[in-house]
Amino acid sequence: MCDGIELLRGGAALLTDDNTLVVADMHLGCEAALEYEGLSIPRIQSRKIEEYLTSVIDEVRPSRLIVAGDLKHNFSRNLVQEWHDVDRFVRMLSGRVQLEVVKGNHDNYLGAMLRDHKVPLTMETTCSGIRILHGHQGTMAKGTTIIGHIHPCVRLGDSVGASTKETCFLFEPEKEVLVLPALSLVSPGTDVVGQAWPDGISPLLPETRLSTFEPITFSGNRPLRFPSVATLRGLRQK
Repeated sequence: MCDGIELLRGGAALLTDDNTLVVADMHLGCEAALEYEGLSIPRIQSRKIEEYLTSVIDEVRPSRLIVAGDLKHNFSRNLVQEWHDVDRFVRMLSGRVQLEVVKGNHDNYLGAMLRDHKVPLTMETTCSGIRILHGHQGTMAKGTTIIGHIHPCVRLGDSVGASTKETCFLFEPEKEVLVLPALSLVSPGTDVVGQAWPDGISPLLPETRLSTFEPITFSGNRPLRFPSVATLRGLRQK
C-alpha cells in the first residue's frame, strides 16, 4: 500500500498522517427502499454499522471521520427511515469524532438531513494530500485518490467447489487509487473478478479499468493482498 494509509478490517481506512478515518457506501435506509419494492428484510443494517464504527473509533481514536459518499440510499427523496437512521448516526458520533460527508450519487437531498447538525457536505475533500471523493463523477488527477461507489467483492473458492464472497479493498499501485469496500450489509457488492461490468462504473478508473487493481481482503486482522484482477480473471478461466 501507499504511505500514510492503513487498511482496517471491516472496510475502513485510516489516514495515519492526519489521524482521519475514511469509510464509504453505508446506504442507510436501504431496507425501507426495498420494502417499497415488495421485499421485506430486518432493519438491522444501521445498528451493525454503528457497532462496527464504534469499535474502530474506540480502537484508533481518530480526530475526523469522512464518509466517501452514499451515506443514504434512496435516489428520489428522503424516506422516513433515512431521516431516522442518518439522525441517529450523526448523534452517535457527536462528541466522539468530527464528521464530514462527501456526496455520492445516492445522496440526493442529504443536505437537508445534515444541515441541522452542521455537518459539512462536499463534492470532494483532501486530507494529508490524499484526494477523497465518491467516484461516480470527476476526472483522474495526479496523487493518491480514495473512492467508494464500486462496492468491490471477490469470490474465493477451494478445490472441491466451495466458495465465499468477501468484500475487499482494491488498490492500483501505479496510479495510487484505493477503492473502499461498501459498509452496507444489504448491498455488499459484486465479484470484480467474475463480473466485468464494474470496470466501467467510475470515470476515475485508469484506462486499464479494474484489470490492474489488486484486491485486498482480511484473514483475522491480517491483510491479504492478491494478484491483479486481470491475473485472477485469467486463472478463473482456466
